[in-house]
Amino acid sequence: MENQCRKPRAKTGLRWNALRVEPCHIAKGRHPIYYGIDDLLQNGKAIPPDTMSASLAARILRAAVAEGANKRELICAIGLDETRLRNPLSRISAPVALRYFKTLQTYFNDPAVHLRLGDKAAMQNFSDFGYVTRLELDLASVIRAHVRIQPLRQNMVRTTFHSDGKPPFFIWEYAPDRVQSYASFVECSVMAFARLSRQVLNEPPLLQAVHFQHQPQFGTAIYDAAFGCPVEFGMPQTRLEIAGRQVFRPSPFANQALLDAESQRYELPAKWMFAGKTQLAFSYFYLTSELDKSPPTLDRMAASFGMSERTLRRKLVEEGLSFRDLLRLVRKDMCQLYFMEDTRSLGEIALLLGYSDLSAFTRAHKNWTGSSPSRR
Repeated sequence: MENQCRKPRAKTGLRWNALRVEPCHIAKGRHPIYYGIDDLLQNGKAIPPDTMSASLAARILRAAVAEGANKRELICAIGLDETRLRNPLSRISAPVALRYFKTLQTYFNDPAVHLRLGDKAAMQNFSDFGYVTRLELDLASVIRAHVRIQPLRQNMVRTTFHSDGKPPFFIWEYAPDRVQSYASFVECSVMAFARLSRQVLNEPPLLQAVHFQHQPQFGTAIYDAAFGCPVEFGMPQTRLEIAGRQVFRPSPFANQALLDAESQRYELPAKWMFAGKTQLAFSYFYLTSELDKSPPTLDRMAASFGMSERTLRRKLVEEGLSFRDLLRLVRKDMCQLYFMEDTRSLGEIALLLGYSDLSAFTRAHKNWTGSSPSRR
């Protein structure tokens, strides 16, 4: 591995401030967590084309570390900037994303490692934008929600889901001249969608067929074992077929009240964006993503936005909240979701909210509500 990191190559920032968005979906009670994306993407004009989100890269990195990788070694070898990688609104160009997958294969000395990481790079808590999709009614609804937010995760390829197919199927579309060069990236994406049944239903995906336009990168027996069905190559489309009886199976996590609460949480940052208070909105999303990873600080957040701590502090105050007040708001919002979820210990919630120990969380909760979290 290289001892020195290369210069940062990540592209940063969705161009939210260039958009004029009407808050009609919120006013009508529709879920801003999904429907707001349609407005914000503006037919693909809001984000740089052919990019992958830093949050998706970070999730794959987390899975690689769980497989035994050294985080800093891997980041340096890829040529990523860890500070920018922390910013969920940052974008990584397609060439860097492809280098990411090649580096993973070299690091693990395993040309199929991306299949394993695609299967393991699951969402773990509400800091991940897609975690809430588990709360949908059935696996089909979860899949549709993931497809809907897919352009935010990556717009290198386009994924569509046809739940009315017999059997239901996915299609991945991308330029013909990228078929072979995008092979690892596409295979990881296909595995990630196949993984949803295990994540939501706690059972292996019941796949009927997997077709890839590209040629195999290693022995086909490895593909067959990874997907649990025959995999064909050199096909007209990249296509995944899944059993209908699994697709329409209810999600054991279905929870409309919690889904509504998570959706309502996005109303305030959405209103900030509508009002031109983009730095507050950016910072809200950043802190939501960062809480469970390391103690959130103003200087670290400023660095991820490519500005000085002083400048960011001034911008936040000008838009209506100090860093400390914004951090408190994000923590309170996230705390409400974890209490409603009711599956985690207070100690785990404390860590997910960025507190060093349970006593610090207890003190904060008393300041918010006047009572300890155990007495809620």
